[in-house]
Amino acid sequence: MDCDYEAMCATLCLEQTQAVHYYARTPEGSSLGNIAGFFFANFAYVDNDCNYQVADLFAVDIDLDTKRFVKAKLDDININAKETLILLWFNTIAAQHVKLHAMANWGVNVDEALADVNPFFRQSSVVTVLYNYFGYTSFNGFFETWAKEGLVSPGWMKPERPLVQAFNHGIKANVWQHSQIVELVKYSEFVNFVVQVRAIFTAEFQKHKDLFPGTDGEAMFVGTVLHSLDHSLMDWNLKDPLWLDVDDPRFGKMAEVGRVVKVGFVSDVPGLYFHKRFKGSGHPFYEAVYKKAAKINKKLADNMDTCIINWECDLENSAA
Repeated sequence: MDCDYEAMCATLCLEQTQAVHYYARTPEGSSLGNIAGFFFANFAYVDNDCNYQVADLFAVDIDLDTKRFVKAKLDDININAKETLILLWFNTIAAQHVKLHAMANWGVNVDEALADVNPFFRQSSVVTVLYNYFGYTSFNGFFETWAKEGLVSPGWMKPERPLVQAFNHGIKANVWQHSQIVELVKYSEFVNFVVQVRAIFTAEFQKHKDLFPGTDGEAMFVGTVLHSLDHSLMDWNLKDPLWLDVDDPRFGKMAEVGRVVKVGFVSDVPGLYFHKRFKGSGHPFYEAVYKKAAKINKKLADNMDTCIINWECDLENSAA
């Protein structure tokens, strides 16, 4: 399957939580066209010596009418669409998506007192806490096996732990101010959905807040709706992990990890013995949010999870 790299770069900017990096667009009627700038300040990446680096600015321009890549720069270096895809995907998995996991820790409550009051929410909270542990603490321990299988370079096992350095950078960098994101509503299915559903979620949370003691509603929205949709969209958007070029002379090492994450850590975990969707939960809060969200976009609403659960890896078969 061939990749349209210019279209794919636009998709990763517009149809994932990276959309928060939208900065501004050209004025109406500009001779340049309807161009949106996505700016990633203090951009964490890993070079081809497997050393953690931070660029001052990664800037990507996207044509909002054609939804195609226009140009990109990493500091003063011009990069093409194929290289930009590697950087956008790596940012998704290493610096952007981890923020959702971190914020989710304030949207849970595992206290045993909730076992009688709100058992479904407590179950979801326990799952979220467990999977956050898996993702941050356990992930780096897989590199030795992957290196032996030839999936990644040995440099990822450095004592400095370059991927964890990127994780920490993303978490500490906090969230880019993004009130202007509403300008993307007409150009992004994801942004259009999230802007409306966030208001629905907040209103329903206020109605049911007695069921969620000690829980921050915004953090809960991030750890449920945003996190699960980011996973679904990552899975739908990057259809082939081989589109990430591991032979790229500047960014190939990041493509190695990007491929592994795509095939092992993005899609839904099969065989769960408990319910994890808003839809069909039987819970008054989640069902109320789902009912209204489904009227906006049923496909996205159907993929809203009540906990962080997308984390899966088959180590025995990962080289297949």
